[in-house]
Amino acid sequence: MHDPRPSTATPATARLGRLALRLLPLVALAIGGWLLARRCGTIDFGAVWPALAALPPQQWIGALACTGLSLWALGQYDVVLHRAMGTGIAPDRARAAGMRAMAISQTIGFGSITGALVRWRALPECDLWLATRLSVWVSVSFMAALGLLAGLSLLLLEGHSALAALLAIAAIAALTRITRLPGLPQLRAGTLPRLLLWTVIDTSAAGAVIWLLLPAHVEIAASAAIFAYLAALGAGLASQSPGGVGAFELVLLALMPQLAEADLIAAIIGYRVVYHAVPALIALLALIRPVAPDIPSGLTLARGAERHAALAQAPHSEWGLAHQGARILLSRDRQNGWLVRRTGGTLAVIGEPMGRPELSMLHAHASRLGLTAALYKCGPRLARAARDAGWAVERIATEAVIDTASWSADRPACRSLRRKLKAAAKSGVEITCAGDHLPLEEMARVHAEWAARSGGERGFSMGRFCPELLSHQYVVLARRDGVLVGFASFHQGRGDWTLDLMRQTAEAPDGTMMAIVVAAIEAAREAGAAKLSLAALPAMPCWIPGWLVARIAARPGCAGLEQFKRGFGPGWRPLYIAAPTRAGLLRAGVEIARAIHDPAPLGREPGLGTIELGARPVQKGRDTARRPIRLPVLRGFAPRLTDQTGPAHDRRALPTSRNP
Repeated sequence: MHDPRPSTATPATARLGRLALRLLPLVALAIGGWLLARRCGTIDFGAVWPALAALPPQQWIGALACTGLSLWALGQYDVVLHRAMGTGIAPDRARAAGMRAMAISQTIGFGSITGALVRWRALPECDLWLATRLSVWVSVSFMAALGLLAGLSLLLLEGHSALAALLAIAAIAALTRITRLPGLPQLRAGTLPRLLLWTVIDTSAAGAVIWLLLPAHVEIAASAAIFAYLAALGAGLASQSPGGVGAFELVLLALMPQLAEADLIAAIIGYRVVYHAVPALIALLALIRPVAPDIPSGLTLARGAERHAALAQAPHSEWGLAHQGARILLSRDRQNGWLVRRTGGTLAVIGEPMGRPELSMLHAHASRLGLTAALYKCGPRLARAARDAGWAVERIATEAVIDTASWSADRPACRSLRRKLKAAAKSGVEITCAGDHLPLEEMARVHAEWAARSGGERGFSMGRFCPELLSHQYVVLARRDGVLVGFASFHQGRGDWTLDLMRQTAEAPDGTMMAIVVAAIEAAREAGAAKLSLAALPAMPCWIPGWLVARIAARPGCAGLEQFKRGFGPGWRPLYIAAPTRAGLLRAGVEIARAIHDPAPLGREPGLGTIELGARPVQKGRDTARRPIRLPVLRGFAPRLTDQTGPAHDRRALPTSRNP
């Protein structure tokens, strides 16, 4: 008979496993200390202290300078990972917190735990869950990078080729695995090389501390000392004992047998004082004073009612992209703002701003996020202000704009348009407004056929086929014999409309899309919109390579785009791209072009900051007593983080009616 009582074997085994894992550093410390004590039984410690005392001041100063460089590089690790995780923490504060965390954790051990607590204390904006995740990523990525470097260093030391190969292979596998984990998708975009660079600087400087503290009469190359240090550091970190005591010393003694043991022990003791004790003491003293949260005085992310209010007074209809992942940054008085989107390392403003926001504030906000600020598709007035502020500015496009009040298809400039309209009418095309209910299944069929024929849709500043976005747009349908053969959608603003999606089947009669646009012009006129934009035509700057211009022009659908828009006889308005520096402008141009022509899947576009900048921070101290700390690792705590998906990716049921 089956025993209904629950089995306790699995929980008991799990508890024993967790207990063993927590005791591992202490066990490693005990074993390492015992082995080191046995190894030191033959060392003449009477010669150690004189060796330390005989070191000249310049060697101690050099060791302190290398310690500072090493800790600064470790702080850069935090800067890189904060940027990759999109926390929104300012680089200076991330670096300082990382330096304190590393100075304390490498001295007392339990790296991920102590590092998380120090970062939590140093960054009041972060909750414990975010600090824990960051510390784990720092530890894992640093160990993987160190394994690669240690393997390469052992390869240069005689007699250790097999171990070097194993370490290098394991490190490469670990680094490859890290870049594929879902928690840090942006590690693939240049993060890994930066981590390797800072690891090289950190470990080289730390290894130089050992070399500088060797007595003057000891002759050994700095590279040999650094290579041995890398292997010893890896062993010490793997043991998880406080400061790597035991494993670190044993590996150094084994890898540098040509040195007198007393001299090497003297250098190790000096290293412990200069590299561990002094930085840990300074970091602990710095943590005594409470750290005030960093609340910027500039821009904040609009959400909830503020976001709806900003959309209601949006200066341009393209602010409708906020329904598909674009974000709104507002000033403190909520009277000025930008519509922004992130691509790679660029924070790009799309179109015209609300009010008269300051470019310096935008630049400071982007720098805080570790990004490059850029203006994309801005008008002449904003481009002039950017140029006056010292930004690099280039013309990139020309927008086709129709004055709805004076426009008529009977104008001489619309001769070809009239022929197309007659052809569409003769073919039996019927043009209607979609109304409150969208035929989404039919539209999805038309879109899928168009995408297969046109090589996929564009992104970034162009809307993409998504029911959430379409529910906020004006949609015009074209049918023939009751079958949907095409449709177009338009962003609706207070005084203007903008053409967004244009989709039609291969069987759509000639002139179908032009008939759709004419119907939209008439609807915009009736709605009181003074302008209707047919979107922009690219005008490549002179510094763009010719092969890139040719490649963009050769994409499906680009050839007839200009002819289509000119058929309506529109007015033309220049559009510009701008960035604080020429290098930033080039970077923004490349990253925006990539985001347009090869957009990320919906729901996977990079967000801005995990922490909402300017929001009320997580309080520590008296407030913590009222709101107990929840441990995320043990209780599955879901942190209160900024939504990265945006409203365009909400998977709730579609609304039954559309906004007018």
